Amino acid sequence: MKFGLHFQLPRSPNETDLKVFRNSLEQAAHAESLGFESVWPVEQHFNASFSLLSSPLLWLAVLAERTKTLRLGIGIILLPLAHPIRIAEEIATLDVLSNGRVEFGIGRGVFPSHFSGFGVPQEESRERFLEGMDVIRKAWTQNRFSHAGKFFRFEDLSVVPKPIQQPYPPISVAANTPETFELMGDLGLPILSASQVNTFPKLRELIPLYRQAYARAGHENAGEALSLLAPVFVGESNYSVRHTTEPSINRFIQSLIDTFPRAPDNDSPKGKLLADAAERLRNTTYDDVCNTMAIYETPDPRVEKLGRLQEEFNMNRFICWFNTGGLIPHAQLMKSMELFADRVIPHFS
Repeated sequence: MKFGLHFQLPRSPNETDLKVFRNSLEQAAHAESLGFESVWPVEQHFNASFSLLSSPLLWLAVLAERTKTLRLGIGIILLPLAHPIRIAEEIATLDVLSNGRVEFGIGRGVFPSHFSGFGVPQEESRERFLEGMDVIRKAWTQNRFSHAGKFFRFEDLSVVPKPIQQPYPPISVAANTPETFELMGDLGLPILSASQVNTFPKLRELIPLYRQAYARAGHENAGEALSLLAPVFVGESNYSVRHTTEPSINRFIQSLIDTFPRAPDNDSPKGKLLADAAERLRNTTYDDVCNTMAIYETPDPRVEKLGRLQEEFNMNRFICWFNTGGLIPHAQLMKSMELFADRVIPHFS
């Protein structure tokens, strides 16, 4: 199993934007020396206490110059909010700059504020996502191409540069709803699943939908198709783990609730997902977090719990989110990463 790191970059009350970015880049570069395989920054907008990462590709471009082997995952680009030609150009450029290290993670998005901020109707997200993905693949695999779709039309384009990886960088799709789990299984695309969105018990219902659709469509190598993201922290004692993580996870929960719309459309799949998640989070305790979505442990129990998850979900990559909520000090976070690399990763090599 491969191990990656997730970055969302919430800004804590006592940090500047500059400090948050510099610390995260230092953590990501250090991860390569510790044996982590990849990093996965996520695109978010309009809420600094939730995330500063409005442009994860720029962050990855800086990191590409500080690393040699680390895979540069995007977890995720909000494809319905972007023009697919621009995304094709920027991802290909990053792939060239990094000598072929890009992992292209994409998703439809969930927060209404993102869609309203960019002037994109959220009800169009599925169609925009699918058309955008089609355009990007054409841009990477055809010297010149034309496209006439519902949202985008152009004639005889030659998109440059082309990615180093052929036919293009690996694509993974964020799966949050039953509809997306099944659709991505039908399409045979690898998925990214996050336990802070769908808890471990919920993933026990959703991942089989993906596997069944994947098998029905005749796709192979299903074991290579799932990356699982979860909040993680490792410490030398249960007291130190809780003392360090509890304020930060509580801040994350509150910032997530604050990001939800006050009156979501509960009749839509996205609205129901947001309403259910907000209600669940309002009643979530720290112990609930540990039991259903996070792995906050000392090393030995952590190995045991992660082993059970690997056996149950058969993921080929586990993506660790060490600073959920953004309150964990840089030095403590680096120490936890080192402890994880020394005491946990070797058990899964």
